[in-house]
Amino acid sequence: MHTSPWNTPISLTSWFAFQKYHSSLFNLATPQPVNLIYYDAFAPGAQPELWTVDAFTHLFGMLTAGGILVTYCSKSDVRRAMMAAGFVVNKIPGPHGKREMVRAVKPAAGHET
Repeated sequence: MHTSPWNTPISLTSWFAFQKYHSSLFNLATPQPVNLIYYDAFAPGAQPELWTVDAFTHLFGMLTAGGILVTYCSKSDVRRAMMAAGFVVNKIPGPHGKREMVRAVKPAAGHET
């Protein structure tokens, strides 16, 4: 995945594809809504503009209903920004070497946050 070309859809299986975009976050537009965003930005202290309500509102708009954003950042102010953007937010156990991570879900139509 790390060596795949930018801006080109890559099919790993018949039911899973991904695409790396070479763009700034606020200029990023996908041709259709996405199901999953793996948000691996630098920490809020290094890139605070990527951890704001505006940033999460933009990402929220890119997801399908029921779509998920995951990140290793679990700071309370980040979780509050996600909730303010409309996500339902939960801390979940992280993989080996990471204590926890955050799963933010865009509610399905008709469900409240």
